[in-house]
Amino acid sequence: MTPLNDFFGFTQTPFSRSIPTDNLFPAHGHQEIQGRLTFALQERLPALITGDVGTGKSTAVRAFAQTLDHNLYPVVYLSNPHLGVTALYREILLALQVEPAFGFMRLLPQLRATLHDLARKGRYVLLIVDEAHLLPPELFDQLRFLLNDEMDSASLITLVLLGQPDLAHKLRFAPYEALHQRIAVRYHLRPFDLEETAGYIKHHMRVAGYQGQLFSDSFLSGVHHHTKGVARKINNVCRNALLLGATEQKQVLDQDDLKRVLLDLEGQIA
Repeated sequence: MTPLNDFFGFTQTPFSRSIPTDNLFPAHGHQEIQGRLTFALQERLPALITGDVGTGKSTAVRAFAQTLDHNLYPVVYLSNPHLGVTALYREILLALQVEPAFGFMRLLPQLRATLHDLARKGRYVLLIVDEAHLLPPELFDQLRFLLNDEMDSASLITLVLLGQPDLAHKLRFAPYEALHQRIAVRYHLRPFDLEETAGYIKHHMRVAGYQGQLFSDSFLSGVHHHTKGVARKINNVCRNALLLGATEQKQVLDQDDLKRVLLDLEGQIA
């Protein structure tokens, strides 16, 4: 047992990155992402999901991917935006449990043949590219090539681009216009409002097994004001508040306690 779990009676640590997807807070924006990606997958349409750092877009997309039947929808998740073209094809093939061919010129035909083979079996790949705002132009071109297939009227993959808000702006420039025109599903994930911030905090505490009301209303509204509803910042503040509460054996944390936590975190949640 950790000191936090011991004092508060937690069955698991709240505000953790490792929270099971079944226990994620059902925020409106996350539900929107689930619905839009379901449509994109069914129609095999490219999708663009943007959001500021820490708003939970990657978490929401990963949660969606985990709900899928991977026998029907194999998932390829690419989190390294600095791959070269050869490495891109190799990573996709390896994720599909196919040994990549030797030599760049053989990789694209091999990948397309693999996608066709899967399609004949009724299986269509979900390709998620995270941190896509950092992709170099040549990788955007390669992703567009994967979407184009003269042998099939619909794409053999569903491409999901995840990135910060400037990704949507970047795709409007001429070098990316062909890919930009193909993107049919778009969503920008916004931070939580005050009600969702309070709900998010209470949800994490409840999932962790806490039965009481540790955080006062003034604490909750103060957290929203200082974090602007960004989930990652909320987690940071609340974890440190719990440490304060456990150290001083507090049953309620209020606005004065929040001020002390924020002083300790000064510069970390700006």
